[in-house]
Amino acid sequence: MKEHNLTPVLLANEIGVTRNAITRYLSGAHLPSFSVFVKLVERFNCSADYLLGLIEYPPANVVFHPIPPFQKRFRELLTMYNMSQYALHHKTNFSYDNFNKWLKGITSPYMDNLIKLAQAFDCSIDYLIGHVL
Repeated sequence: MKEHNLTPVLLANEIGVTRNAITRYLSGAHLPSFSVFVKLVERFNCSADYLLGLIEYPPANVVFHPIPPFQKRFRELLTMYNMSQYALHHKTNFSYDNFNKWLKGITSPYMDNLIKLAQAFDCSIDYLIGHVL
């Protein structure tokens, strides 16, 4: 936010959340929803992994792509990795109900689940969400 000269109020207005939500994200008291996280990644035009603090430095010379709906990307990943929901369930202990909701676009994973999914697919968050291909 400092690099972009943004206050919590300005950022909140830009991405459509409350100032209190931004304050909770900054303090670590709350994680953003998937849709808010996508807005943050796109607003700052940065790596999702960097924004989550999973890597220390932003990657250089990376081309970021628009982030597709999670249901589309999740389906692509299952196909690309030739992974069944059964196999993914055993790697993550996520419920089949979660998988079905993600595949139907009813919900998207929470940030902690995104990290577990990236570990299960052995990829970055950026790759998982289709930000880097």
